[in-house]
Amino acid sequence: MNDDTTTIKFSINSWNHLYSLKSAIEHKEHAKGKFLTIKGSLRNNPLIALKDTPISIEFINIDGTPEYKTNLSGDIILGNLQYQDGQLQTTLPLDDEVFEELRKNLMEYSDIDGIHIIVSLALESQPDIHSDQGMNILDLTYAMKGDA
Repeated sequence: MNDDTTTIKFSINSWNHLYSLKSAIEHKEHAKGKFLTIKGSLRNNPLIALKDTPISIEFINIDGTPEYKTNLSGDIILGNLQYQDGQLQTTLPLDDEVFEELRKNLMEYSDIDGIHIIVSLALESQPDIHSDQGMNILDLTYAMKGDA
């Protein structure tokens, strides 16, 4: 990943895991019917004019490995973050192993008192929140932090 990125961070407020038999049967875009959504709020960030803004990331478990695009620098683009109706949102496809690791970590750590899960998104260059094309996500990391 090149050095021309912008990083935004937020703490997960809630998460939801759903398995839909209907989605699995329909295999819409090779989805297995497993969805994991995390929600939080981006606070005091210049990207959003220092306004508190809800953020939602939906992970979809798919068959096989997702087909990721690359940017001009050769960086993998994980997905596209959109700003709509006053909130930031994206949907990211994941293979079985990555999906299960994320789900396991969220379930294991989210219910422990004093533990906060912080998500960091690396966005391509100087993102424009109001662009119709959204903002390319080049990396997503999450860390568990405890109260001091």
